Amino acid sequence: MKKILTFSCLFIFSFQVKSQSLTWSGGGGDDNFFNELNWYDTTTDQSPEIGSIDPFEAINFDLNLTCNAVASTFVSQEVNISSQTPEIFNTGTNEIWPFVFFASSLGDGNNGSQQSLKINITNLPPQGANYRIIRTVANGNWYFPNSSALNLGLNILSVPSVDYDRSVKIQFSSGDISFDYISLNGELIYSTPLEQIVLQSDKKLNIFNSTLEALSVSGGEINLLENSYLELTDDEPLNDNVQINFNNNICWLKLENVKPEIVFQNYLTQFNIPDLIVEYPDNIRLDNFYENGTLIRSNIQVSAPLLVYDQINFNGQSANLNLNLIYSGGSIPNDLNNGIRSFILKKGYMLTVSDYENGTGKSKVFIASKDDLYVGSLPDDLDSTISFLRIIPWNWVSKKGTAGDILGINNTWFYRWNNQGVSDLKRECTPMSWGYGGANDDSDIELYISKYKNTHVLGFNEPDDCNGQSGQYNNMCDVDTALGIYENLMKTGLRLVSPACRQNSVFNWLDSFNSLAVQNNIRIDVIAVHWYDWNSNPQNSPNADPLNIFNRFKNYLDQVYDNYGLPIWITEFNANKFRTTDVNHQFMDLALPYLESLDYVERYSWFEPVSGVADFYNNDMELTDIGILYNTQISSPSIPEKFYAGPDNLSSNSIDNDYEYLCDTENTLSILDYLNIPSGNIIIIPNPASDFIKIISNRPIIKFGFYDMFGNIINKKINDDSINISDLPIGMYLINLNDQYFKLLKK
Repeated sequence: MKKILTFSCLFIFSFQVKSQSLTWSGGGGDDNFFNELNWYDTTTDQSPEIGSIDPFEAINFDLNLTCNAVASTFVSQEVNISSQTPEIFNTGTNEIWPFVFFASSLGDGNNGSQQSLKINITNLPPQGANYRIIRTVANGNWYFPNSSALNLGLNILSVPSVDYDRSVKIQFSSGDISFDYISLNGELIYSTPLEQIVLQSDKKLNIFNSTLEALSVSGGEINLLENSYLELTDDEPLNDNVQINFNNNICWLKLENVKPEIVFQNYLTQFNIPDLIVEYPDNIRLDNFYENGTLIRSNIQVSAPLLVYDQINFNGQSANLNLNLIYSGGSIPNDLNNGIRSFILKKGYMLTVSDYENGTGKSKVFIASKDDLYVGSLPDDLDSTISFLRIIPWNWVSKKGTAGDILGINNTWFYRWNNQGVSDLKRECTPMSWGYGGANDDSDIELYISKYKNTHVLGFNEPDDCNGQSGQYNNMCDVDTALGIYENLMKTGLRLVSPACRQNSVFNWLDSFNSLAVQNNIRIDVIAVHWYDWNSNPQNSPNADPLNIFNRFKNYLDQVYDNYGLPIWITEFNANKFRTTDVNHQFMDLALPYLESLDYVERYSWFEPVSGVADFYNNDMELTDIGILYNTQISSPSIPEKFYAGPDNLSSNSIDNDYEYLCDTENTLSILDYLNIPSGNIIIIPNPASDFIKIISNRPIIKFGFYDMFGNIINKKINDDSINISDLPIGMYLINLNDQYFKLLKK
């Protein structure tokens, strides 16, 4: 997900690096990698000659990037709202508001969620331009607020969430508003095209504390340093033997259109880790990045992606926690057992916390998928009570999976009806505890903990059936018995999927199981369901109308979601084994796009009926028509959010991330010793803000100034790393911290 710089660098600083080296200044006023005005020569303090940093042309400098940048095409003719109507915007009926962006509509499944449009404005008409966000309220009437002015640079236009379905429209006063980037709720709508970066063979690009997006890279070396992320979109992203050096444990290379097996075959020799021979999976990870991509990073135990604090808003005593270890009780560093009140989780990782040392009790999972997650205050049940933490790498899967280890279906995950499956380059294997024997002792828990590429564990298989499946053994059809064994799964520190019951039992057996789980603080993150349309007498309707079957399926999923309010995995489903292949085929054709469109469906897996109909392969192991349909279904991200700390059965509260990326160009790079770089990170949160802002810095603030956008100084003081802005009018302000200038949006 692209981040746009929110300011132009106002001062240029001297960097001690060797000659023929350029360092990022942001002086060009944008985030374009190919804008020479954004760079300066470290020996002359001057920008390089125009034309010396161009797409597809060899760059004859060492480059030091310390702010987020995008290697994109310069657009000769500016894109504006008028030119993107009706593609992105619509024509309004009100002369004052002639252009409209539709953010959500009644009945589209938005459920009143927050709507946030980000638009990076490159030019405004001479008279300026305004916007307003109109929306329906609970009774269906429209609310028309006052207008607000748009500014050059990144504008964040948002409305908070509500507890009812609604329509939201953003109205604009002019079509002459030019822009180069738009996203809605984190999903990209428009950006300028990315281009290739070419380095001469003896040149280096050092990336530190920033993200670089490009089409591809060619030649030379890329040094990924602390908090550095290189994201490439081409299907041939690494050319002319470019070397990628993973010089820090918190960095990554994302190849959005190259699958893991292709990375392993074609690119592994271009990756380097200091003092190690690169070996997969021992010291390098190749994780799925949804359906077509791969995310590459080092796989070293000493990575420390979590920073915890004993005060809210990242104050007080702190500690860094390492990857994959389970921290429990006294093993939590710096006497922070039962003392954690806020934390920062680096992107690409999942954190599980609980208030009991063994992982049971009040518990929650946090996922920093594509953005760092800043949690300034914890839910009341976990505030100063955490005694268990586990951090693991996240794996980005798409929705479509298979019930069983079935190859050739173009999916990123599968499961078997046991805990013995193994993930491979192409797919994550999600283990299932199946029944009593899968979760009744510590060896089971250690097995789940040890599994590579795994982030979840599936609960029992149809324990509601006292005469079959897991329910027939060890009295597992008894809700109390099953819950006592299921509770052990919390010790894994994984995200937990409920037992998968037979169709009707979701509303009785599983409902009782969930209610008892809530009473006993036993976490369920996802509801698993099976569906075979048994209530329609399928034995006597082999040629039933596929549309009617599909409508019953839709109603069933809606009822499950209404009952639990949790994400759903459909781990077994088809139109029924007594129905014909043609009926199953038509049902699948209706169901798959629908499942891909549902926000609350995280994963699904078709179950091949045991009656020989609707299988993926024929007797000659060739894909059937159903197999081809399933194989070619484009699958969307299972969890698309940039960060996720959504509800579970113990809490309906989600956590908002109050972090907004701000760039500090003073991050000093030394290409002679780039493994020991002092971080110069300064972060202001939240931004936008209404009452207080918090300054997070790893060095003392020795210079401070607060200004309006006309340069007038405003009398403000820093108290306990916070600034009170509640008395300021709504608008944009500048803050000087150690001669670094940041924009602040007061809302």
